[in-house]
Amino acid sequence: MENINNTELEQMKEQMNLLKEKIEKEKIVNQQLLRVAMKEKVSSLNRDAIIFVILGIVAIPYCTWVFISILNMSWWFIGVTDLFFLAAIVYTYFSHKDIKAKELMDGNLIEVSKKIMRMRRMYANWLKFSIPFVIVWFVWFLFEVLGNNADEGTPFAIGGTVGGIIGGFIGTKMYSRTRNKALDVIQQIKELTEEK
Repeated sequence: MENINNTELEQMKEQMNLLKEKIEKEKIVNQQLLRVAMKEKVSSLNRDAIIFVILGIVAIPYCTWVFISILNMSWWFIGVTDLFFLAAIVYTYFSHKDIKAKELMDGNLIEVSKKIMRMRRMYANWLKFSIPFVIVWFVWFLFEVLGNNADEGTPFAIGGTVGGIIGGFIGTKMYSRTRNKALDVIQQIKELTEEK
């Protein structure tokens, strides 16, 4: 009877050990899947930033040409507009420059989390500058367009207003999406580091 109890006890211990190994393997697989999901989100954030930088680089010569050739804007207005685009490009670059998706697979997750939090703060700080700037810029745009020739400038003023509203809506959606993705990654990193 004692032999049977010992055998059953040994079998139970083996089963417990197997169960622990399975749970540990499952944890590792889940962590890897979570890291892959985070990597994809960070890659998406960086892709969006690259697209924004490219659009900004294209916008500088394009807007300069339109403002000179079609709208006959002042050189001050054109210069300020180009400087704003340049500042947005540089700021976006510095917001993302240390964030590398590859680090989520093999790097220090706490450091990656700090970098992403820094990016979120930089995006919020950019809004504090860019929203007032764009409002002033847009009023200046209307004065420039309508001041040169009210009859011919009216369609451009209306087009600029509609474009500004659409651009503001798209910008708000992109900003919100970027901040939410970054927050998701930060929360997932927190979950992973708390498990360890």
